[in-house]
Amino acid sequence: MSQRMRSANKLRIGSQYGHEYFAAASVQAERTYRFIIRYTPGINETMKIDFQGRQFDIQSVLNDDEGKKTLTIIATERVAADGEYSN
Repeated sequence: MSQRMRSANKLRIGSQYGHEYFAAASVQAERTYRFIIRYTPGINETMKIDFQGRQFDIQSVLNDDEGKKTLTIIATERVAADGEYSN
């Protein structure tokens, strides 16, 4: 059972990079984003982020400067060839 993290607190999101791949006979793009949030214990790679109606799969969680003030989360979003976001 996957858990989801809601974007309730202030959050910055930045684009990292993207690439295309073929799945089920359709082209999909995978976009990678960086989220910076207030430190919250318990966030891990099994969770998903719901942000403005979009879903992101968490790839890694980094405790910035080991200071327990902010977390940087690297997450991916899949986008279909027609530009629609896929969940």
